[in-house]
Amino acid sequence: MPWAGVCPHRRAALAHVRAWYAEHHPDWDICIGDAREGADWCKAEAVRNALHWTSDDTDILVIADADCIAVNIGDAVGAVRSGTHNWAMPHQTVHRLNRIGTDLVMTQGADPAKLPRTSHYYAQMPYTGYAGGGIVVCKKNTYTECPLDPRFVGWGQEDESWAIALRCLFGPPWRPRHAPLWHLWHPPQQRSSRAVGSIQSRNLRTAYRRLSKSPDAMKQHIAPAKSYVQAAEKKLSSSSSTSRG
Repeated sequence: MPWAGVCPHRRAALAHVRAWYAEHHPDWDICIGDAREGADWCKAEAVRNALHWTSDDTDILVIADADCIAVNIGDAVGAVRSGTHNWAMPHQTVHRLNRIGTDLVMTQGADPAKLPRTSHYYAQMPYTGYAGGGIVVCKKNTYTECPLDPRFVGWGQEDESWAIALRCLFGPPWRPRHAPLWHLWHPPQQRSSRAVGSIQSRNLRTAYRRLSKSPDAMKQHIAPAKSYVQAAEKKLSSSSSTSRG
């Protein structure tokens, strides 16, 4: 789970999400990856840091935002583990609850699926989410070969661009129709607009789109991201060896 900040609403969402995983998938290890907060936020940095806490025998990663729950996540893991797909999305439709809806779910145990789809409970009516956003399941070596790009700083376009690269290099994801992802409310981050995080991120996404049909060119384009993850792995491996010695 990529994470940053001290916002009490985000912390409450994180606690609720962790409790949900503990109840529904108690044998899964939850690894929190911290990163810088605010305008310097970098999801690639947070996920890289979370990788430090995974065990050596970890073969499947569930890269999940700390404010989201998808009930079909077990099926997504099964699809990746079976070898039919290299990556998976456990949801199709994003349900963004507002503060009232989120409070009912977190403090009163309400089933979000039973909340009326009105603006009284929803910050935004359900919509088809971008591949790469919310929750992604993939093999660990798939991630190290095609990771999130640390050149995306701030909020926006990093998830979509990652999905473009994954699709280019590993094919389409497993994704169930109509399956929901529940997004818990918190104050929004500052960004250029709801659709664009920053001009720099938008331009970088354009480069991903331009290379979406060219695997060799895409590999070259994401080489800095791959090196970023590998450098951290080497540092961790060196540190572990020193500790054992």
